[in-house]
Formats: sequence, structure tokens, C-alpha cells
Amino acid sequence: MNKTKIFLLRHGQTQWNVEGRLQGQKNSPLTEMGVQQSIQARKLLEQFEIHKAYVSPLLRAVDTSEILLEGRGVDVSTSESLKEIHLGAWEGKLRADAESANPEQYQLFLNSSEQFELQGAETFQQLQARLVAELEAIFAKEKHKNIMVVSHWIAIKTILAHYSGIPLSRLSEISDPDNATLIQLEKDDSGATVVK
Repeated sequence: MNKTKIFLLRHGQTQWNVEGRLQGQKNSPLTEMGVQQSIQARKLLEQFEIHKAYVSPLLRAVDTSEILLEGRGVDVSTSESLKEIHLGAWEGKLRADAESANPEQYQLFLNSSEQFELQGAETFQQLQARLVAELEAIFAKEKHKNIMVVSHWIAIKTILAHYSGIPLSRLSEISDPDNATLIQLEKDDSGATVVK
């Protein structure tokens, strides 16, 4: 196997996903549906040998990874770099409340992410830089292996933008990753790509 493969997943559905709250780096438990989504993803993953897993330390990602790898004895490392975007005062807020508090920033957040600059929050540029650095480190360290990575909504979108050659100004063109759905990245000597 001359390719390094990363199986990238967003965590299962959480209570705050259902309530329409912005999670950022705060914790919200998986719903029953989130658990079922993770079980479905585990069945898909069973066809692949997984050599190592890297997981965001946020509870929803850790719980999802435990379901995904149940009974497999895979070594799991948590990585701060795989956390979701830090959203400052918006974390835990209903989307509607975040929008009414900062209407201009909320529109940038959704539609022009390269211009988003909420006081106390991370920019999309900072988020993408830390995630890509982490994935490149994983690719380098785990050469020719199959790796599972569990992360988050916006985090994964910025990863997909980077490896698809799409600028952050067009991030809204990338579909939101569904909860607990497999996305595959592959790297060989010619570089890394998103497997369609």
C-alpha cells in the first residue's frame, strides 16, 4: 500500500445540533440518533483496517470514536488541533440569538467566512491553519497506513477546502459534512486529495 488514507468523520448528532445551538468548543452529548449514526458508520468502517485514530478531545468526538472503534483495539490519540472553531461568546447560543447579537458577523460566518472576525473567536484562517498542520503531521507520521480522524462541522469544511483547492471565500459552496459520514483523503507522492 503506497497510499496513506485518512477516514475523516464528523461526530454523531448532538443535543445542541437538534436545538440549533452553536457548539464551538463546548460540550453537548450525543442524541440517540447520534449514537445510531455512529453505529452505522462503524459498519462501513469494518471493511477497512484502521491502524491508528486521532480524535478531537471534545466529548461528542470522543464518544463517537469509541462507538466507531468498539472491539477493535485501535490506538487512539486525542488532539487539541482537531477541535471545532472557537466561537467566543457565541458558544452555546441559539443560532437566532447569535444572529440578533451580531447580524453582520453572523452573515459573514455563513457566507463570507474569510472575512469573519468575531471578537474573542477564532478566524477561519486560524482554524484551517491548525487543522491542515495537524493532518499533514498525521500523514507524515503514519505513512502508508489507514487512519481514522474524528472532528467537527466547520473544521472538516476547512480541511476539504484546502485539499480540494477551494479558497475560504468559497467555503459556503462546500456541502456541510453529515454527522458520522465517512470522508476519505488519500496521500501519495503526488500529494493529498479528497476521494470522491
